[in-house]
Amino acid sequence: MVTESALPEVVDFWRNHAYDGWLAKQDVPVHRGYYVEDARTLERGYWSLRGCPAAVISLEGHRGIEHVHVLEIPPGETIPPFRMALEEVIYVFEGNGIANVWAEGQPKITFEWQKHSLFRIPVNYNYELSNARGDQSAITLHVNLLPMAMGTNPSEDYFFNNPYVDTTQLYGNQAKFYSAAAQPVRLFGQASFSSGARSMGYEPGSGTGTLADDRRSSGSSMRWYGNFFPDLSVWDKLEVGGGAGRLSYRGGIFFPGSAFSTSLMVLPSRRYRAAHRHAAGVTIVGIQEADGFVLMWPEGGDYLVAPWKEGAVFVPPYHWYHMHMNAGPVENRQLRIRAPRPGANPSADSRRMIPFHEQDPWIRQKFEEELAKRGLTSLMPEEAYTNPDFEWDEEWLKED
Repeated sequence: MVTESALPEVVDFWRNHAYDGWLAKQDVPVHRGYYVEDARTLERGYWSLRGCPAAVISLEGHRGIEHVHVLEIPPGETIPPFRMALEEVIYVFEGNGIANVWAEGQPKITFEWQKHSLFRIPVNYNYELSNARGDQSAITLHVNLLPMAMGTNPSEDYFFNNPYVDTTQLYGNQAKFYSAAAQPVRLFGQASFSSGARSMGYEPGSGTGTLADDRRSSGSSMRWYGNFFPDLSVWDKLEVGGGAGRLSYRGGIFFPGSAFSTSLMVLPSRRYRAAHRHAAGVTIVGIQEADGFVLMWPEGGDYLVAPWKEGAVFVPPYHWYHMHMNAGPVENRQLRIRAPRPGANPSADSRRMIPFHEQDPWIRQKFEEELAKRGLTSLMPEEAYTNPDFEWDEEWLKED
């Protein structure tokens, strides 16, 4: 007979998420809430797991899906190598440096990064970041799917002590992705909300994606394919998208073999987009010195105003409405890092978007008040507020 004292520790991972238990054991400041005004200035503390000052950003919209943290690389230093059995997307808030990426037993792949660079570390590849400047720290933002993954496999060893690595990711036909320019591809088919662009199945040489000059399908979607994007602040490979009431410039980023759907959204000054909602797990990062804000609210609830400026991080919680509003004199850019959305079915949500003629009048008033504080006036078309059949013209984005 097995006595109670002989039983191993029993943990109900259905009620006690394994990621929450792992995070509670980490010696790092954790910042919670609905948004971060400037991730570059968050309180940081030495994190023994990464061997440098760091801060975890665990917002309401991240719960159970994405893990986000900020690392500080001190002037002239190299932080210890790290790997985990999950891919990681890294954006550079501040600084210049060098990255070494490698699989065990394989040569290192080296590239230089700078402020506004974006790159991906494949699953279980070692990587090492060095600060090339001796006068200031480098600040990097890291996003992975540890909460989602630990929801199905609570083993910490699996993610942090797993020897498996797919060497074809960087040593096969994709070996030059950190040094070569991103390749334009146009993807065809219906995007699955469980994986976004990845579900369209593009791989080099396959039949489901082509070079960008093949525009045979009006339903196609542009993506830029690569592991390294040197400077998102000047990235100009953009096209108009978003549909009625949500027009903006956008640029899709397609990492090879990635579960993330990543993109840029660029909104010209003195404009805003209609309210919409979707599944949680979309980390949105302000990447340009600009002046805007985001409204977020649960249906029937109060409005929450979050800043949209360089360094801001916000994540709309599950099915919260939100609006991107540029109240400044210049365009505003945001980087969007979307997790897979298993089970999401936005087409079944008849109230996924609130058209302008149905929006709360306070929203327009708030926007115009913020513009007035800056000596600006709105470029929103007046008819959009009254005509449910108003036709949005792409030329509107070019007005000044």
